[in-house]
Amino acid sequence: MRRGHSGKGGVPVAAWGADMDRTRRVAALATTGATGAALLAFVIGTGSAATQVDPASRAIQYLQGQQSASDGSIPVGASTASVSEEYAIGAAAAGYDPNALRHGSGPSVMAYLAAHAAAACTSAGACGELLQAVAAAGLDPAAFGGVDLLTTLNSFYSAGTGVFGDGEAFTQTLAIQGLVAAHQAVPAAALHHLVAAQDSDGGWDYLLIKDDPNGPTNFDTSDTNSTAMVLMALDAAGVHTRDRAALAWLHTQQDTDGGFPYQAGSGTDPDSTALVLQALLATGQNPDAPAWAPGGHTPLARLIASQDGGGGFIFPGNSAPDPFTTAQVPPALERAAFPLTCGSARCFQPGSTLNGPLPTPTPTPIATSTPLPRPTPASQVPGGGSGAPSPAPTGAVLGVSATPSPGPTGAGDTTPLVPGPTPSAAPAVATTAPAASGFPGALLYVLVALAAAFVVAGATLGARRRRGA
Repeated sequence: MRRGHSGKGGVPVAAWGADMDRTRRVAALATTGATGAALLAFVIGTGSAATQVDPASRAIQYLQGQQSASDGSIPVGASTASVSEEYAIGAAAAGYDPNALRHGSGPSVMAYLAAHAAAACTSAGACGELLQAVAAAGLDPAAFGGVDLLTTLNSFYSAGTGVFGDGEAFTQTLAIQGLVAAHQAVPAAALHHLVAAQDSDGGWDYLLIKDDPNGPTNFDTSDTNSTAMVLMALDAAGVHTRDRAALAWLHTQQDTDGGFPYQAGSGTDPDSTALVLQALLATGQNPDAPAWAPGGHTPLARLIASQDGGGGFIFPGNSAPDPFTTAQVPPALERAAFPLTCGSARCFQPGSTLNGPLPTPTPTPIATSTPLPRPTPASQVPGGGSGAPSPAPTGAVLGVSATPSPGPTGAGDTTPLVPGPTPSAAPAVATTAPAASGFPGALLYVLVALAAAFVVAGATLGARRRRGA
């Protein structure tokens, strides 16, 4: 949830610039064997919370190991609040109770967020992300840590302009996603601010300035992270008119390994791949379809291949995983978009932790579809195009219909780019997926062990480039 230049989550703009610079590294390519082994582990599970093998649970397990035993946070300096919030959202998506996840006997991550709610909710983007974490944990955002997050978030909104805070991509989208997560009305003007900022190529840039004339010098050109976040915010609020052009532009950014970079040519990275994968799901796309799998390489397979043997995710150019990168990935592994929604039920059983009780398996089927040619580039879509049907919004929208309608640059087109099912309201929890009836237990654990071995071997064989390459 953290790429581009905005001051999201209290991170200074300079740090955001460094974040974007991180995406200019080339990801290490894991071997086909490692990818296949990881996918095997993802599918079969182990049935034991003590030996997690599915990618999302392993990522949460890695993050729990980084969690502070003294205050419950994931300590990463200026990004501590934001990464802790992402940890909570990812845990809920994977079927674990954020209210119960703690390091040893220390406080939970939600206890940390409650104790620092006032300090964390000092900007529109930061407040919107905290609101999403609180909603994912099943808590009351109107009374969290002594703060009414809804009232505070709305205090950053300008009705005259439709802008939350500075109005930049991550600020605006996190605020809107937070409102939808809390089942609150989203002002139509706030959504129009996003729609009107879509670049002519179909993407969005971090400053939300349509075709920013200074883009070549201030790097404000369309990027995958801003585009994915805007798509998720619009679709969650029931606005689908921008989908088609945006998806066509995202196709132009996809690397041959199936993953996504911050911008074309900067190299696949796990955080960008995760965000785009979530956006594809939000727009009703099937990310496993041939149209999104160049050479048979899907975004999910590419994402899993970047996970190390300890469950963490490695950003290209780094020698080891880090919580900043890892915290952003679990929702995508669970095929869940932002804001997290699990329908009428919670995403987790209260008290579910990595050590028990186990979360209830909720497998998400992977649909198959007839291979289709890649869509027409956004520049050739009449009127900028518009999009594929998306899941019904969970929040009311003031003055905006959930039915696709003509956008400011052309008539709406609701033809899906890739046939696929509308994502399930409940994210998948593959952690404890039982083996097929009669599957020998010993053979199951042998396969799991082989899978882990292949993952480690594949990771060590990948070529790495240092920062700035």
